Amino acid sequence: TPAVTIDLSPSVLPAYAGYSLLRMMLAYVLSLAFTLIYGRIAATNRRAEVVMVPLLDILQSIPILSFLPAVTLALVAAFPHSNIGLELASVILIFTSQAWNMTFSFYHSERTLPTDLQEVSTVTRLRPWRRFLVLELPSSMIGLIWNSMMSWAGGWFFLMASEQLTIGSRSFQLPGLGSYLQAAANAGNTGAILLGLAALVALIVLLDLLFWRPLVAWADKFKVELSSGADTPHSPVLDALRRSALIALVNRKVFRPLGRLLASLLDRLQPLPGASSPEPLPAQASRFPPVRKVASWVFVFLLGVLALFGLWSMVQLLVQVNLGTWGTLLLAAFATWLRTLAALLIGVAWTVPAGVAIGLAPKWSRRLQPVVQVIASIPATAVFPVLLLALVGLPGGLSRWGLECQYRLGVRPIPGPHHEHIRPGSQYRFGGSGS
Repeated sequence: TPAVTIDLSPSVLPAYAGYSLLRMMLAYVLSLAFTLIYGRIAATNRRAEVVMVPLLDILQSIPILSFLPAVTLALVAAFPHSNIGLELASVILIFTSQAWNMTFSFYHSERTLPTDLQEVSTVTRLRPWRRFLVLELPSSMIGLIWNSMMSWAGGWFFLMASEQLTIGSRSFQLPGLGSYLQAAANAGNTGAILLGLAALVALIVLLDLLFWRPLVAWADKFKVELSSGADTPHSPVLDALRRSALIALVNRKVFRPLGRLLASLLDRLQPLPGASSPEPLPAQASRFPPVRKVASWVFVFLLGVLALFGLWSMVQLLVQVNLGTWGTLLLAAFATWLRTLAALLIGVAWTVPAGVAIGLAPKWSRRLQPVVQVIASIPATAVFPVLLLALVGLPGGLSRWGLECQYRLGVRPIPGPHHEHIRPGSQYRFGGSGS
């Protein structure tokens, strides 16, 4: 693999920011495709759900850096004379920090589709692809966008680890903001650290203004409520795009004809729901089981063999560990658990009341929502070299900002009528009436 030298001069920061943004975008596109495919299969196929949902829970519980050695070494070996393997490893590592959260959000939205809307789609005999685009995707849009923002913030957090990889005695580097900050921290160059951090914050702010805030404002039209909320999201960028004559012309001349062409093609490929298909002869049906059932049996058998092989390999590996090492591992795991629990409790102690207060106050919600989003996207690993002493005395960094955004996400979608019940002066309170 060709060696890459990280330049700490300020002139390379725009290019490095572009490299990092491109990796983040590729990982997000991959995460979004995985979310829509995996989440829909798990939500609509009851047999697959039994395996896919627990598997997804296990995957999101595995530390992201655990994927690093195997993925990196395999891809570097596949592309030994170029950095393509490193680039793919970086994108896949960022993907593992984004996909699980988004998939669970989409799966939950699929499982909680409004019954009346499902009945309308059945009565109107929507084809599967039209049902997906007209009903399923719009119903999950708000939650998917908010969880995408959280997943994108998680991707920033692991940007440094994905762009500068150290495995044993081998070190792999890719040009980008993450590797720039890591190289500056290793060199003790405080000026370069501050410049890199400023470039990262500027990139995050621009993304919030030009991408996430217009997306949140656009998705507000998919909110299912009987009353209009007072804190409707607003974006000047989205307003400018809607007023743009050029965008309207491109949409009319390019996207609409292309959409009609794709729609006609998909209509031919997918029959209407409940369309009659030739039934097999009774003798054939009794002698040959359905292909889908045979494929399910084969899949379950292969999955069982793979699970048994993994269990046997794990037992062979664990029996080689002596009792002293087991004691050290248990003590280390307990210490890690205590640190994580302390950080979580500190975060919950103030993010719950702060998140609820911001979510229920439209004025403060409009003012602080962008600030929280930007701060949540700044990775703790980027500011760690500068704020080392402060972070040692103030545990909980990433946890509290993540919880803040999660509680904003939980409070914001509360329907308007429910907000009315808990406002001051209302006869309703948490836990019953105000009497």
